[in-house]
Amino acid sequence: MVRFAQSEHTAEKSSIEWTDATWNPVTGCTKISAGCDNCYAERFSERFRGVNGHPFENGFDLTLRPERLDQPLHWRAPRRFSSIR
Repeated sequence: MVRFAQSEHTAEKSSIEWTDATWNPVTGCTKISAGCDNCYAERFSERFRGVNGHPFENGFDLTLRPERLDQPLHWRAPRRFSSIR
């Protein structure tokens, strides 16, 4: 199970065996192939398009999250992290 920190929008702990946390300064994606036609992440995020204050307020549009860029600098202990998209 992954626990999300509400104020930081990052996974503080991850059950992924090869990482300790996830860090996502960019959300969304651009479709590049037919394999993207049934993307689960797009379906999930599009449900929240237009919901003010929600991390996916812009749906699955590629979005830079400047407020997240320095998050690793504030971690107290070293972590192995993955930027999952």
